[in-house]
Amino acid sequence: MPDQSDKMRPVFTCVICACTYMPPKTMRYDDLGQEASPLHCSETACVRAAAGIPGPVREFMSRRAWAAAQPWMDKDLTALPERARRRSRPRIRPDGARTKHR
Repeated sequence: MPDQSDKMRPVFTCVICACTYMPPKTMRYDDLGQEASPLHCSETACVRAAAGIPGPVREFMSRRAWAAAQPWMDKDLTALPERARRRSRPRIRPDGARTKHR
């Protein structure tokens, strides 16, 4: 169980492969020896492709990604609901309708 006093960690979407990833708290991948980015995941192909994005565009996109993640990072873990409520839909078919089971 995580330490309840910690704030939430940022979650980003890779602009190259569109996967959702959560970088380490230190924003550095120690096992890979590289800094984490709010723009791309740690896949080699994504790192190479993101390096081709012009610097000012990369900086602008990075600021936007951090701005989008900030409201979630400010939330306290204890404020989250313990379990999500079950979502239900009303029945679409009438009560007398047949199903494949009867």
